[in-house]
Amino acid sequence: MQILRLGCRESVIWFSRSERLFSRLGLYNRGMPLTDLQFNYPILPEQREQLSMYIQEAMKVSSNWVELPPYGGYEEHREAAARWLSRSEESFPSDRVMIAAGGHCGVMASLMVGGLRGKKIAADAMTYPGFKMQASWMDATLIPCECDELGMIPESLEHAAKNDQAAGVYLMPTVHNPLGIVMPLERRKQLCEVARRHNLVIIDDDAYGFCEAKPPASFASLAPERSYFVHSFTKPYAPAMKVAFVVFPEGKAKEMASALRALSSGAPALFVEVASRLIRSGEMEKLLEAKREEAVTRQKIAAEAFAGLKTTAHPTSFHVWIELPESKSSDAVGRTLESEGILVSPSSGNAARVDVKSNAVRVALGAVRDLGALKAALKRVREAIDGQL
Repeated sequence: MQILRLGCRESVIWFSRSERLFSRLGLYNRGMPLTDLQFNYPILPEQREQLSMYIQEAMKVSSNWVELPPYGGYEEHREAAARWLSRSEESFPSDRVMIAAGGHCGVMASLMVGGLRGKKIAADAMTYPGFKMQASWMDATLIPCECDELGMIPESLEHAAKNDQAAGVYLMPTVHNPLGIVMPLERRKQLCEVARRHNLVIIDDDAYGFCEAKPPASFASLAPERSYFVHSFTKPYAPAMKVAFVVFPEGKAKEMASALRALSSGAPALFVEVASRLIRSGEMEKLLEAKREEAVTRQKIAAEAFAGLKTTAHPTSFHVWIELPESKSSDAVGRTLESEGILVSPSSGNAARVDVKSNAVRVALGAVRDLGALKAALKRVREAIDGQL
């Protein structure tokens, strides 16, 4: 399989058969298995049977799910999405919610409708590599903002708006990727004040929000006139579930439907119906509780493996950020592990701009299904960091 790398493996574009990946890494001919600590799609054993059952039930009721849906989704699905997103203090009407073909599609549509093509966008200095790629395709320039243990610092966003003419801000406030931070409500309100002063568009990417049982209010609730909230179903459920719910400002429905049409012709109705059934039955909530419990187990394994190192992680999430000593380059550690058949994400892939300095690796805990195999892989990561590989 020939691949084109764009920063990290979460930005890989796949072109051919999977066996060529192993050849590219020099692993296939040695019979070495590939251990993926970059992708992060936690799947529980019971999900395969569950998904099959829900698909069969959906098709028994109607065969129309294989047809092209309305751009933005059927009204019944948008109502289910609005109900799902209105679980806590927040409440969203269905006419402010549309269905996208996955989180990336939802974010890209938000960039388009928010008018951010060719503009400057503030982002955390360490941000999601996939968004870097999306911003590049939109000819947008990322302005790195400083962050502390609470998330993006308001004064840094103020500087980006005032001095760098940022027109928008991209945030992952609930279980940040890669840092695992959950931004508290007060910090979110402070950022909203900055955004209002400078008329900034806010994009709230909720890829990992499912890892937090009681998240603070989203920016779409705190600043509804300027915020886009993208809640992906892909990571919470499974990679096949290319479904995301997008909340957008009032008056933007026509533009959002047009953007979703241009990007994907709409999300696959069959999987949106399955997602809606999971929501209505209460099974999705139960599944997320089980996944958070699984995350706790995996974080304990990681804490043991990386004891003594400076790490950052949310206790019910599926990734950990490890800061390395100056003597160990994150890119070098990544190459060493890759030669051993283990893929991690060096911090260079997360840097919002090339001049952002960081020396860390992100280790994903959600893709390796077997806990014994995960322990063994994390042991090898630690050995690479300690210079024992």
